[in-house]
Amino acid sequence: MPDLHHTGSQAFLTVDPRVPPAVRDLLSEADGCLKAGFLTGGTVCAQRAIQALLQHEGAEASTYEGRLHALSQKYPSVPQSLFALCIRLGEATSKDHPTLDAERLNVLAVAVKMILYEIYVLGPDRADRLKYLQQLLEACESGAHSHKSQIVAFPN
Repeated sequence: MPDLHHTGSQAFLTVDPRVPPAVRDLLSEADGCLKAGFLTGGTVCAQRAIQALLQHEGAEASTYEGRLHALSQKYPSVPQSLFALCIRLGEATSKDHPTLDAERLNVLAVAVKMILYEIYVLGPDRADRLKYLQQLLEACESGAHSHKSQIVAFPN
């Protein structure tokens, strides 16, 4: 069974400075509440972090689930299971679990952190790597031929 409180080796568990400050602050508060056993406060902070993310990303729809779906469509490389967890555990009006127990709150917080890592860390890093590769390809082709090659690594 995994150590649920071990955070040392998992880079995605540390919220990156590139994450919007409002979301970062709410997740930090949720973590603090979880550690102190304030489950109602932790649940509310985690739910508000999701709402802040949805607002920051402009994910619009008439329902919470619809807004998460809109965000998942904007970032298709983020695993759908993370959004499903946020739907299941993160809806502020959930009658099944108004306050999450410690294990579920931890799952929700980790799922949100993974989404943030995918969007704000891996996404930009991936784009930078692809841009670098494209520049290498263009330099290689311009040096070998005086005319533009038909090979395009990443067409627009």
